[in-house]
Amino acid sequence: MTATPSGRRSELLLGIVAIVLIAATMRLPVAALSPLAGRIDADIPLSALALGALGTAPPIAFALAGVLAPRLARRLQLEPTLLLAMLAMIVGHLVRASAVDFTMLLLGTLVLLLGAGFGNVLLPAAVKKFTPNRIGSMTAAYAMIMSIGAAVPPLVAVPIAELADWRASLAIWAAFVAVAALPWIALAVREVRAHRARRAADEVPVLAARPRRAALLRSPTLWGIGIPFTVSSILAYAGYALLPPMLREIAGVGEAEAGALLALLGFLGLPLAAVVPVLTARLRTPTPLLVASTVLFATAYTGLLLAPQTATLLWMICLGLGYITFPMCLALFALRSTTPAMASTVSGAVQTVGYAIAAFAPLVLGALRDSTGSWSAAIIVLIVVSFGNLVAVPLLARRGMVDDEIGS
Repeated sequence: MTATPSGRRSELLLGIVAIVLIAATMRLPVAALSPLAGRIDADIPLSALALGALGTAPPIAFALAGVLAPRLARRLQLEPTLLLAMLAMIVGHLVRASAVDFTMLLLGTLVLLLGAGFGNVLLPAAVKKFTPNRIGSMTAAYAMIMSIGAAVPPLVAVPIAELADWRASLAIWAAFVAVAALPWIALAVREVRAHRARRAADEVPVLAARPRRAALLRSPTLWGIGIPFTVSSILAYAGYALLPPMLREIAGVGEAEAGALLALLGFLGLPLAAVVPVLTARLRTPTPLLVASTVLFATAYTGLLLAPQTATLLWMICLGLGYITFPMCLALFALRSTTPAMASTVSGAVQTVGYAIAAFAPLVLGALRDSTGSWSAAIIVLIVVSFGNLVAVPLLARRGMVDDEIGS
């Protein structure tokens, strides 16, 4: 049965609201816990190793989600899978808020992050499905909301904990996710009914069979998206983990100033999220963005290597703007695929590899700092990594679609 124009408009509006709301929840797991570490430590001892495990959990969970999310979406369809992801986030928030020991705290965090990781992987497919003609603007909207979602919890976590306790400060986000899940309930019910109708009519399902891994590896476009995503992930997680101690040591800044400089990176993400996906959709190829990111990253880390105390703020601004490739890749997941199924496949494949590599970057760079006695070698490695973006230039200049390249 063909949907009426009013029915299509209501589904479009509901899809847009659902995408925006789930985007607002996806950075809460990372941002809500760390400001409360001192208060949590009073009830659940957090050693340096424990804090390291919590810090490594996000990229590991996101990489695992990259493997699982596309497969589950093919079995259950897109909307029910995203609804389950939100239910997992609710459970994760509540489990770590009620944790009695570190094991329970870590388990809740992993469940929470896995749900958020499903959102990371499948949102490009949702954008492709609900707003196929507005991919750039819709990706910009949800990427900007994600940035806001990362900025708000650190501002309110401690005040809420002072009014109640750290458990209430963590648990309150479960209610926020529950509200955000409401439109996904309606969309999931609608999709389940539509899928049953398609099966009864022997129609082809929306999500087709999963391409073989070997076929995906033949796609130059997939590699072109995966390389800058991995570079951005490495530099991002290395920054979250290592920049504060690095800046204190090489730039002579205080603890509060180092934290403020790190927060600056998050705020710079807002204009990037608003502009870059739209620009990516309009550009013939993303070459200018890849070159700009390389120059900005290399300038930032070269400045920190040669003159860390001379213009520390400038180097950090360059570093924050260098993450231009992250929202670029979010847009390319949908722009360089022809169906929601392929968008989720590309997103899952790229995020699995990118986050898996990024998970080890802070450990490797930290070990390099300890073995050499300074940050110089680690910074040189980061400079070299930043030039990896240029490898993607000829791969994405082809303007290829992943579907066509793998014969899907």
